[in-house]
Amino acid sequence: MDSIKGYVEHIVYRNEENGYTVLNLNNDDGEVTCVGKFHYVEEGGLLKLTGEYTTHKLYGLQFKVETSEVCEPEDLVSIERYLGSGSIKGVGASLAGKIVKKFKEDTFRIIEEEPERLAEVKGVSQRKARDIAVQMEEKRDLRDALVFLQQYGISNTLAVKIYETYGGGLYGVMKENPYRLAEDIHGIKTAFISEITEIIACMHEEDSQYTPVVRQIIADVQLNYKEDMNLKTLAYKYHMNASYLGQIFQKEVGCSFARYLSNTKNGIAKDLILNTNMKINDIARQVGYPDTSYFYRKFKQCYG
Repeated sequence: MDSIKGYVEHIVYRNEENGYTVLNLNNDDGEVTCVGKFHYVEEGGLLKLTGEYTTHKLYGLQFKVETSEVCEPEDLVSIERYLGSGSIKGVGASLAGKIVKKFKEDTFRIIEEEPERLAEVKGVSQRKARDIAVQMEEKRDLRDALVFLQQYGISNTLAVKIYETYGGGLYGVMKENPYRLAEDIHGIKTAFISEITEIIACMHEEDSQYTPVVRQIIADVQLNYKEDMNLKTLAYKYHMNASYLGQIFQKEVGCSFARYLSNTKNGIAKDLILNTNMKINDIARQVGYPDTSYFYRKFKQCYG
């Protein structure tokens, strides 16, 4: 079994129903044509693939993919390449270069945790900064959702429908009441959901315990959700590396810290909307969003 790593130069063909894809991957050895099923793929993305080289009688040398893993860009060139690939609307090669030049290896953390700082780059307004951050988060969330759902045998097309229906709330639906899928989404059979329920029950047993630091962070979020919280400040508080802490949190909780914080804020906001007479701008401030328009977008992203 061979392993290769590189950037998606061009998607030649993709079947969204079953994930079968033909793409050109650019790696250290040049460009190679890869064929196989991918949960999620986009041009400019960094992939780690395992499989074997084969020779097609018409198309020549190809890499037949067995497994694929989406990786975070690893250096300044790759970060700039991803941002400037066209996957983020409004960010071309020139602007991507300016952003990476300003924030260097901290670029993705800034976008995720302190998006307002993107306005420090010439040509980026506060509104555009928020736009970039929301797009990046949506892409990450969609990718994570597809990978999560497809472990239960759900097709790409159906997984996208589930994500579009529930947004970030899909994990709660899947773990607490997956039978809702049969009521809310056309094309899901109840018998199939019974199988999913059994799998999720086992998953609950395995993942019911958090490490002490993750439990403390969750408690911090519940108490201080309206404050300016991010992994960098929490890592300093608990004397840990921010990147490592983020990996632990993602693995144990099932989503990034930024997504967990956002879901918590929006869940509290939803309760306030349903059970109080507070104005929207007051609710936004109450849950830590001083900018009401930004709150609207985050709330819609979570609940649709």
